[in-house]
Amino acid sequence: MINAILGKLEHVNAHSAIILTGGIEYDLIISSQTASKLTSLNEEEKSSVRLVTYLQHKEDVMQLYGFFSEEERTLFLELNKVNGIGPKQAMKILSGVSVEDFVSALDKGDVRYLSKIPGLGAKTSQKIILDLRDKLVLVSKEKASTASEEGQDSYSDIAQALVDMGYDKKKVSECLRTLVKDNAKLLSVKTYGEQEEWLFRSAVLKLS
Repeated sequence: MINAILGKLEHVNAHSAIILTGGIEYDLIISSQTASKLTSLNEEEKSSVRLVTYLQHKEDVMQLYGFFSEEERTLFLELNKVNGIGPKQAMKILSGVSVEDFVSALDKGDVRYLSKIPGLGAKTSQKIILDLRDKLVLVSKEKASTASEEGQDSYSDIAQALVDMGYDKKKVSECLRTLVKDNAKLLSVKTYGEQEEWLFRSAVLKLS
């Protein structure tokens, strides 16, 4: 499975992104939410973009889906488990609402809110609530803030990924510790997944 793609953002529109890595351009299907976040990156950040992915492989189709955060991919995968919802409809749903707002409405059982999202109606919304309520949990901003204060040890997965890419373990630890310390305020308003994405990109740029 292709877990994620890291490379230069060559092109992005409302529904797709092209990332260049290792001499290959990957065309990924994305939500408008991810598209918005990608277009807001500065040129330096666009030179090192990481999208987590999902590969749909069937006899008649092979498509690669990209997500700006792990939370978005998790919601996408859970939506695909609901009877009657496939990858295309799941991506349409993700384009119409943030992950945080969707999960909040799900927890409240707010059929009226969910049914207003493009790609959903009242019946499908009720089915989603029955199938997914209490199954999706996002890291709260309070917990994310605490993770920022604890330093680079809270991001061991990122550190290991960077070491696996060939970066020196000691330099990786120092880099992450500095990034967390110097950007505590910025990180405190992000979800944990967004923190990981930002720290990974920033660390790659700083270590390169």
